[in-house]
Amino acid sequence: MTAPAKKRRRADHRRTLPAHVCGQGADAVKRAHYIGAPQFFDLNNACRVVVDAFGWDLYLVGSALERRDYRDVDLRLLLDDAEFDALFPGLAGRAGAASRDAKFALLCSAISLYLSRHSGLPVDFQIQRQTVANTEFEGRPRNAVGIFVEPPTGRAGT
Repeated sequence: MTAPAKKRRRADHRRTLPAHVCGQGADAVKRAHYIGAPQFFDLNNACRVVVDAFGWDLYLVGSALERRDYRDVDLRLLLDDAEFDALFPGLAGRAGAASRDAKFALLCSAISLYLSRHSGLPVDFQIQRQTVANTEFEGRPRNAVGIFVEPPTGRAGT
């Protein structure tokens, strides 16, 4: 068989693969996210610090949950409204003011940088009021990150 015939045969084979194998169509295999395992391991470990500081409501959201060609990794920390208002009193009840609040911008930027450096991923971290996030993004997928089950203190049989 000639080289062009082999290439044509391989190309024909790719066209006959079922859509669900290629990640297309209604039968496509659904993944939890499209971040590679080593990078997700590093990201999840780095998120542990954020969870320890703020609580359990840290979520992976956005395009990394939906497709392989995500631009960045969106992480959202949802704070109870009272906690958000106490942390950022200048933002209470002011829609759109977050982008002009220095404390908010610095905290989100610093945590984004920390998570990016420790995971090797382009992280977009933001803090959101819980009711705003639940209202504006109702029905959108979220995956909790930074949560670990603590290992037992002793080894079995010792």
